[in-house]
Amino acid sequence: MSNVGNALRMLVLLKSRGKMSLSELSEILEMGKRQIIRYKEALEDAGINIRTIPGKYGGYAYDDKEYLSSLNLTDDEFIAILAAEQQLTHDNFVNLNDFKKLVEKISSLKKREEVTISDYYIKSKGINLEIDKEKKAWLDINSAIVTNRKIKLNYESLKNESVERTVRPYAVFQYEGALYLVGYCEIREAMREFKLSRIKSYEILNDKFSKDKGFKLQDYLRSSFGIYKEGHIEIKLKIKYPMSQIVKEKAWVENQKITELEDNSIIFEASMIGETEIKSWILSMGSSAEVIEPMKLKQVIVTELQNTINLYK
Repeated sequence: MSNVGNALRMLVLLKSRGKMSLSELSEILEMGKRQIIRYKEALEDAGINIRTIPGKYGGYAYDDKEYLSSLNLTDDEFIAILAAEQQLTHDNFVNLNDFKKLVEKISSLKKREEVTISDYYIKSKGINLEIDKEKKAWLDINSAIVTNRKIKLNYESLKNESVERTVRPYAVFQYEGALYLVGYCEIREAMREFKLSRIKSYEILNDKFSKDKGFKLQDYLRSSFGIYKEGHIEIKLKIKYPMSQIVKEKAWVENQKITELEDNSIIFEASMIGETEIKSWILSMGSSAEVIEPMKLKQVIVTELQNTINLYK
C-alpha cells in the first residue's frame, strides 16, 4: 500500500476507535513506530489535526467530528454491521479482511464505544479450508460468471476420483459454511454443483457462452432439501415429540405441510429433491421419525438401519 494509503488508513483507525497508542497503531498497520510518527506529521501537514496524549497510557487521537450527513448512520444500523462482522469472523468468510477494512471506514462515522453490542454468532460446524486459496478461486470464478467465460476444472469427486470438467459458470452460493459453484457441465449436459474446496485446479478459458436467461439460483435450489439433486420424493413422515417441535420450527422446503396431532406429534409432508440428504435427515431423528410414504424410501431406511446394527454385532 502507498504512503498516502497507509496514512489514510491510520486516520480511519483514529476516527473509528478514538485514542490509540503508538504500539496499537504499529501492530495493526504492520509497520514501525517511527513510520507511524512520520504518518502523523504528514497528516498534520495536510491540515488534519492529530492530538498527542502524553503519559504511560497516552497515544494519538483525532478530535474532530465529521459525520457524513448523507449516510446518517443510526445506532441500530451500526450494531447490525458489527454483528455481521462477528458472524463473518466466526464463519471464516473468504473476504473477511476486506470486510473488516470496510467496517473500519464505516466506524469512522461513529465510534465503537458509542454503542453496545453483545457477542453474536450463528453456531455452525467449522469448515476446514485454505482461506487464501478459496478466496482466489471465489474471485476468479465470479469474474468468469460476469464475463460469461467457461472454466476448466480438475475436480475431486466424493469417490476420491480426479475428474476434468468444462463448466459454464452461473452462480456461487454458500451451504453450511462451504462455497459451491453452480454451472452447466458440458460432459453431463446438465446443471451441477461443485464444492470450491474440492477444486484442485482450474483455468478460466477464453471461450465464452450464452447464459440461459431463465436461470434463477433461488428457483434452482427451492425444492432441494440440501444441495444434492438426485431423487424426487413425495415424502410423508410421522414425527414424535419433542423432535416434532424442532421440525415444525423450521422451513425445510417451501411446499412443506405440517399437521399437528393430539399427542404433540406431527405429520410432515413435502415434495423434496435430494434422496441422500433426506435419508440422512430421517436417520438423524432416530426412533422419533417414521416414514409413512413412499414405501421405497421406507425400505431404504430399514436397510440402512439393519446395516448399522450389523456393524455392532
